[in-house]
Amino acid sequence: MKNTLLLTASLLLAITSSAQEDAKSKAIVDRLMTQAKTWTSFEADFSSRLLNAKDKLDVKQEGNMKVKGKKFRLVLDKNTIINDGTTIHTYSSETNEVTLSDPAEMDQELDPSRLFTQYEKGFKSQFVEEKADAAGVMTQVVKLFPLDAAKKAYHTVVLTVDKAKGEPRSVQVLYKDGNVVTYNLKKFTANPPLADPLFVFDKAKYPGVEVNDMR
Repeated sequence: MKNTLLLTASLLLAITSSAQEDAKSKAIVDRLMTQAKTWTSFEADFSSRLLNAKDKLDVKQEGNMKVKGKKFRLVLDKNTIINDGTTIHTYSSETNEVTLSDPAEMDQELDPSRLFTQYEKGFKSQFVEEKADAAGVMTQVVKLFPLDAAKKAYHTVVLTVDKAKGEPRSVQVLYKDGNVVTYNLKKFTANPPLADPLFVFDKAKYPGVEVNDMR
């Protein structure tokens, strides 16, 4: 009888702890989403890393993203991607080519303007830990699991958030094919003044550019 009571108490404690963790993770995610909805614009310097142990992949890149509403300008090494709201311009400085595509055909999960808000719905969350990152910033780590997992190419998203500011520090996506993509935000600025010309591809600035219209 004593052992049964102890077992029951342990199970209740585990269930209670799990519920507390879920509530904590939800509060962290809700805070991030609430903040993200107030950002009419944001800018971030970031590093990205693609790892796949099986395929021996380890690709590192440095980048900058500027987002204003639905428009964005993403610079990643030798590539610049500009969405002016009507057309996406993907420019390669290596080949001096620009490809035009329809924003409606873009993978919404890769849209910088939805980098954080896309995780608001359709996920269950789990609190992982609080820890200081490499820069000494106290962070909160949360795992997100898609509810409709069959329709996603990934199975887990790990969000790391600045505990004091509620702002993102990193996003890690674990794909079913073994790829692990991590975005570390080295500098994040909410609501910076971003001029509209930043989100326009000015062909005159790229003499001899070859245009590939895929629309």
